[in-house]
Amino acid sequence: MTSRFLAPVLLAAALALSACGGGSGSSADTIPADADVTVKAIEGLKWDQEEYTATAGDVLIAAVNESSMPHNLYIVDSTGTRLPQFLDIPTRGKVQTETVKLAPGTYTLICTVPGHSNMKATLTVT
Repeated sequence: MTSRFLAPVLLAAALALSACGGGSGSSADTIPADADVTVKAIEGLKWDQEEYTATAGDVLIAAVNESSMPHNLYIVDSTGTRLPQFLDIPTRGKVQTETVKLAPGTYTLICTVPGHSNMKATLTVT
């Protein structure tokens, strides 16, 4: 008789855990406190700033999606070459970080999602 009542309880517990993500991972992405550059995609298909700065070397970049659309962030050097690293922020609240070795110079930050060509900002590295 106990097993007859135990099965529904275990099923309910399993469903509750799966609805909460099963307890694995964080329920919300966070921006690391040590990020050198934080770039936020905001409503209106734009970045939160037109210009960002960083110090040459290993630069920790955090990309944050604060809009209702998917985005990505690519870094383009002064010759027009995209760096191989990119950050994917497909949903609101998503934060992705990447450490990129950057030499002094001017870079362009872009989103390559079709229709997002106006999402451009300048990153000046000194």
